[in-house]
Amino acid sequence: MKVTDGYTGSGNVVSTGTPSYLVEFWRAIADDTGQDTWDAVEHELTECDVHDALRWAHENAPSGGTVHTVIYACYRQPAGSPESDVHLLLAGSDPSTTPTSTTTLTWPTA
Repeated sequence: MKVTDGYTGSGNVVSTGTPSYLVEFWRAIADDTGQDTWDAVEHELTECDVHDALRWAHENAPSGGTVHTVIYACYRQPAGSPESDVHLLLAGSDPSTTPTSTTTLTWPTA
């Protein structure tokens, strides 16, 4: 890890008092031809902070086999807005976009 004092970037700060978090649990499933396809179970977490979301994902990850956990912070646009919701990747990577990926989210021991 590289740590630099200060921050020299620029941009708009997006802030919301009640962010939501998207937790995806990905698993490879062999289809009828023996090829792996990806299946995801998604959960939206609200009324929590990032620490709660990370803890929930860790405690609720499916057991058995390899599960890829991906976590996003979500900024929801107002209903009827022409803009799309914003998803910021916090942890993991979507294995369906990189089929050879072996990325898994590991948890620190407490």
